[in-house]
Amino acid sequence: MKLIDLTWTLYRLPFRAAFRTAHGTLSHRSGAIVTIRTDSGHVGNGEVAPLPTQSGRSLDETLNVLPGLARELRGREVAAILRFLETQNERLPSALLCGLETALLDAAGQADGQSIARLLTSGYPGEEKRLPTPLRAEVPVYALIGGETAERTIERARAALDAGYTSFKLKLTDPSDAEIERVAAIRASFGSGPRLRLDANESWNLSQAIRMLDRYAAYDIEYIEQPLPASELDQMAWLRRHSPIPIAADEALTGLASAQRILDARAADLLILKPQLAGGLQACRQIIRETSERGAACVITSTLEAGIGVAAALHLAAASPEITLPCGLATLDLLEDDLLQEGLPVEQGHLRVPPGPGLGVELDKSTSFLSGNDTTGGSIAQTHT
Repeated sequence: MKLIDLTWTLYRLPFRAAFRTAHGTLSHRSGAIVTIRTDSGHVGNGEVAPLPTQSGRSLDETLNVLPGLARELRGREVAAILRFLETQNERLPSALLCGLETALLDAAGQADGQSIARLLTSGYPGEEKRLPTPLRAEVPVYALIGGETAERTIERARAALDAGYTSFKLKLTDPSDAEIERVAAIRASFGSGPRLRLDANESWNLSQAIRMLDRYAAYDIEYIEQPLPASELDQMAWLRRHSPIPIAADEALTGLASAQRILDARAADLLILKPQLAGGLQACRQIIRETSERGAACVITSTLEAGIGVAAALHLAAASPEITLPCGLATLDLLEDDLLQEGLPVEQGHLRVPPGPGLGVELDKSTSFLSGNDTTGGSIAQTHT
């Protein structure tokens, strides 16, 4: 099965409400849907959605290499392209690798009658099959709560509990008493039942981290993500040894090499895996294997992208029995649209893996967010060939 065409379409999706993190306030999410067509008639979709605050690349910068790459790949076997992309982590933007890989796996899965999760465990079509590992039909997920007032945080947490979630993650915006009060309010309102995780998004220095972690320890925190800047790996390692709360690496993880540096330094108890930032699904599978072998854990999360990207991350989680903690994939409701014909609803704190071949989801080509009209009538999407 050969690649005969590759196109991509931009999108710009508003958040339902402004989403606050320590990196700033997000009002919209931008990305691109990559579509590949094969000589067998199969069509696959992937999503390219870099986060400039973490990847250091804008969407335009990420897509700049795509026209030349499309010409280079056209006419090649899909399985060969997938193997080629596995070697390009240092050359190509991570989000672009993720989107292209997803689109190719989507088409390959449809041709083979297999889900992407199954391909990740058993091998690509045309290759010698590996003994497949068991797949999960559904994946536990946590509720994500942005930087809110204590009152709004309680409202969001109560709604999440009523919907069946048992785990929350709170975005912290600064090392202040107000943030401590938000966490204290959660525990005072709901007791010790819900799992509670925090995300500082690189916003503390070492002295602030020591002080804040000691204070947060009273509230039964499962772990805290990236309390220090990603570049401060030695300080992260020191903090991990002395912290009363497990430390997770997030922004510090940008691919396999960075994951190995984190593990070598023993700078984190957990690694937060985002396929858009780590270089795709196969790269994440390798990181998961190495992390598990070294006795650390992984959690898979989205980068607040649309439905194609979240569906790909969901297949990765389903194919990864090493992942036992709730994942950060319940993020589509934060956006005005998921760009899918049928969504990925969360039921009792779980996301069910689409049962069809490939991704198991279809792109909604009729949505205005993909066709080019926003609320002001301006152009927000283009198609390239």
